[in-house]
Amino acid sequence: MDIPKTLFTTLVKQGRMEMHLTQEALAEKLGISAAYLGDLERHKGGPSLELFCKTMQTLNISADDYVYPNQNKNNSTYDQILRLLNQCNDYQLQVILATTTALLDSNPFISNVDTTNDTK
Repeated sequence: MDIPKTLFTTLVKQGRMEMHLTQEALAEKLGISAAYLGDLERHKGGPSLELFCKTMQTLNISADDYVYPNQNKNNSTYDQILRLLNQCNDYQLQVILATTTALLDSNPFISNVDTTNDTK
């Protein structure tokens, strides 16, 4: 898997800073050396697929941020919501879905909201 180094670096640094983690603290959580993490953050080499996935999960970074890097790029509220959703249990997700659906249904400018849930 060829992961563009600059995008990975940007996501890791941003996620690490948002979680107030030092390189050393994140490296410990990932089970790698701080020197290796530093190299990754300086675009020296790329992570394995396993390390990439573990890093994204540890920092609560959505894969969409990597796959679709320009989607909602300047919307910090969207980013915060996605990060929080990753921490919700099934019940909380159902409450959020119902609330969001009710909000959208009450908006006369938005119609035909698809609220199907294929992840039961």
